[in-house]
Amino acid sequence: MPLLPDCKETTRLVLEGEDRQLRLLERAGVRLHWRMCAGCARFGRQVELMREAMGSWRRHAEPRENEPGE
Repeated sequence: MPLLPDCKETTRLVLEGEDRQLRLLERAGVRLHWRMCAGCARFGRQVELMREAMGSWRRHAEPRENEPGE
């Protein structure tokens, strides 16, 4: 992988980062690309927002202890 990935590679790495921890050079390349590419930086923020929304949904969707079942 080149030090500075292009938009396609950055997108792939961002999505892979949802399933595994990226290596140090991969993370550095993505962050460097984001500093120069507003579109990819926006995509990264959207992925983060979706991750947070799904986590919030899961917390609210799971039945709580001491809560009567339906």
